[in-house]
Amino acid sequence: MTRRAHAGFIAVFAAVLVALIPDAHAQAPNDPSGEPDASMTSAQDSFVKGDMDKASDHIQKAASYVKQQSQHVAKDAKQGLVKASDQLSELAKGVKKGTVTSVDQLKKTFAQVDNQLAKAWHTTAGQAQKSGKDATDSLKKAADGLEGAAKWSGTQLQEGTQASVDGLKKAGKGAKEDMGKFFKSIGDGIAEMGQKIGG
Repeated sequence: MTRRAHAGFIAVFAAVLVALIPDAHAQAPNDPSGEPDASMTSAQDSFVKGDMDKASDHIQKAASYVKQQSQHVAKDAKQGLVKASDQLSELAKGVKKGTVTSVDQLKKTFAQVDNQLAKAWHTTAGQAQKSGKDATDSLKKAADGLEGAAKWSGTQLQEGTQASVDGLKKAGKGAKEDMGKFFKSIGDGIAEMGQKIGG
């Protein structure tokens, strides 16, 4: 193999590796895909290690993110996210003071917050559909929240709901054919999750 061919082979190999890395990362089990789950996962890790100040800071970061999201959802859904943000702030204070003593208290609140995000984005998707706009992004965010709530609460989504969550991950913008089915299924999943976790 000549030096030039060898260099070309290495360049192609490197390009293939770079292309594969995001997929491998995206499919890692329990990989927090973004906020607020990234901060909530870090909070749980710090809590388990006994670093309550750090855990509290991470929870507060999640609270700020949720509050910021309240500016981007439908007007009807805004109050629910402000309330969820306040719930996280209260939890952060409790962790710092030492009144929150169990990781289960964290998980329950995190599940409720994720389900509230799912509900808010589902409402937003519904309003987008009514006004003839593309609801794909909002519905994907609703599915992410619902999946997060399931993870934190240790429950499994119904088969049909999980299929809709998975379908939404693959759906491109403007993929109207399955949106009605996805919308109903995610809505049912959010309602069922709310009954299970109380929120």
